[in-house]
Amino acid sequence: MLAIPVVVLTLALVPTVGFGGDGDSITTRTTSSSMESVFVEVHNADNARRTFRVFAIGAASETPAGGVRLLPAEQHVIAGGETKRVLAVFQNLRPGEKREARVCYAPINLPADRTCQSFAIERI
Repeated sequence: MLAIPVVVLTLALVPTVGFGGDGDSITTRTTSSSMESVFVEVHNADNARRTFRVFAIGAASETPAGGVRLLPAEQHVIAGGETKRVLAVFQNLRPGEKREARVCYAPINLPADRTCQSFAIERI
């Protein structure tokens, strides 16, 4: 009888979250891991190609959010009418910690024209 080895690799729960919405809602996640990841969809509603900056800030401040990493990068060129997915990774969560942050995106030439999604990640 031939035995076939099976390898399973689990990094983190990665739910897909539609970016946008009313801006007042908070996406809440609970995890038993030291990190939690969510996909954020950056949409270029314009007809022209644009460069967008994606960034994480505090839930109630403009200060950069610590412990949130954006992959693959913070700057993206997106064709008109297209959408790109960015992975926001909440890292180094301690047991019992609840981390809140907003992940935002805006065209480089129009930083005030931003869209944000709020997240609250709690490690149990």
